[in-house]
Amino acid sequence: MGKKANSKFFLVILLGVLSAFGPFVVDLYLPSLPNLAVFFDTSTSMVQLTLTTGMLGLAFGQLVFGPLSDKFGRRIPLLVSLLVFIVSTVMIIFSPNIESLITLRFIQGLASSGSVVISRAIVADLYSGREMTRFFGALMTINGLAPIVSPVIGSLMMEFTDWRGMFWFLTFIGLSVTFFSFRLNESLHKEKRLTVPILSTFSALKQVVLNKRFMTFVAIESFAFAGMFAYIAGSPFIFQQAYGLSSFVFSLCFAANGAALVIGANIGGRWNNVSAIKTGVWGGLVVSCYVALMLLLKMNVWLIEIGFFTLLLTIGLMLPALSTLAMESERKYAGSASALIGFVTFLFGAVVSPLVGIGDIFYASALVIAVSAIFTLLSYWRIADKIEG
Repeated sequence: MGKKANSKFFLVILLGVLSAFGPFVVDLYLPSLPNLAVFFDTSTSMVQLTLTTGMLGLAFGQLVFGPLSDKFGRRIPLLVSLLVFIVSTVMIIFSPNIESLITLRFIQGLASSGSVVISRAIVADLYSGREMTRFFGALMTINGLAPIVSPVIGSLMMEFTDWRGMFWFLTFIGLSVTFFSFRLNESLHKEKRLTVPILSTFSALKQVVLNKRFMTFVAIESFAFAGMFAYIAGSPFIFQQAYGLSSFVFSLCFAANGAALVIGANIGGRWNNVSAIKTGVWGGLVVSCYVALMLLLKMNVWLIEIGFFTLLLTIGLMLPALSTLAMESERKYAGSASALIGFVTFLFGAVVSPLVGIGDIFYASALVIAVSAIFTLLSYWRIADKIEG
């Protein structure tokens, strides 16, 4: 007798939490970024490097855990990644300087990447077609709670603790997720796993990269996310330093924008894939131009917030469809495919985050958001006739 299959409810909740693990790690301490600069007596750009290295870890780690999960199954690599996350987070708490914090954030991101990449691969193992789209929509709903809840928690924690308290909280979260992950059944049966030597396992990445259809979907998603990462990296300084909003009010704005991502994903998960992507791409272009204009003119903070809210709504619209079409086009190497989606997405985020801290943060953020939207549209044009035909 085999193990009883995990219920769909259990899978939605656990995989949603796992897929949100990376964003949660990134977003929780956002309200403390200005305070970190003061604590370590360093510059804004140095503090934003903790964001950059975390995203780089999330990016490169997926290239490791994705192919390994194609060879060894999903469960063991997932548990290993969670244990490394717990150890690295505890080490961050005792960082003596900003340089060690920057380095350890890379290791923490590397470890948390396992949760992100493997959760997507498990969905591809178990579902297909419209059912996969709906499941990704449900995942995006859980995933979207991370940017809603984490900065609010972070800002509230700032009232009675410092940045170290936030990482103690992340340690607790890591332990809790690890406990429930032990209940997760293996979704990739042995006969479907790669049988080549470990190093040869990574050659699957090359096969996935050569799939032009898959990589085009990845490009659309990554450029869209680049605009979102510009918002994530720039908003704490725009809202709190430039406009003087408290960390709590900032967290409420951040939470509202996270809710927009959830709303968009819910709507997009119910639409057909073509409509969701087309609306998200064109809507994102229009809204990005509006946001860029508001930032360049340094308009009222609430006009800027309306733009950020709508921008994340348009991004959320296309995420379930993009994830479904990408994974459907590369089902054989689901772990490697999931790894490349995450790698490229977070690599873009790692590049974008420090860019918005160079020079005037209003002008830099406006430029990155507008350029990201233009490249999202150009990527969509490459495949529009094929998915609409």
